[in-house]
Amino acid sequence: MSTQQERAGGSLQLGTAKYLYTGYFVAGVIVAYLVNRVVDLAWGEAHADLAIGIGAVVGIAAVVWGWRNARIRKLATETLDELMEVTWPTKQETYTATVVVIVTSIVSALIIFSLDRFWNWVTDTIYLSS
Repeated sequence: MSTQQERAGGSLQLGTAKYLYTGYFVAGVIVAYLVNRVVDLAWGEAHADLAIGIGAVVGIAAVVWGWRNARIRKLATETLDELMEVTWPTKQETYTATVVVIVTSIVSALIIFSLDRFWNWVTDTIYLSS
C-alpha cells in the first residue's frame, strides 16, 4: 500500500461514492433545517426542542427515502459519473480566462460609455440649436 493510501485511509477505498454519500448527508441536513424552521414558525420558539427533533426525523427519513428510491439514486450516480469525467481547468487557465473576461468587460464598458456620451452630445446639440 502506498504512503498516500495509508494517509487517506478509507477515503480512497470509497472512491467516488464518498461524494454521493456526502450529497445525501447535505440534502438531509438541508431538509432537517428547513423543516425545523417551518415548525418554529408554526409553533413558535416555545417548542424549539420539539422542532429540532421533528426536523431531524424528517431529514433522516428524506435521506432514507432518497436512498431507497432507485430512480433518484441512479440519477445521482450518473450525475456524479459525469462530473468525474469533466476536465477541470488548471489554475493558470482559470487566471488567464478571468483576466480576459475583466479586460473585455472594461473595454466594452468604455465603448458603451463613449457611445452614450457621443449621442448625449448629439441630442443636446440638436435640441439646443432649435
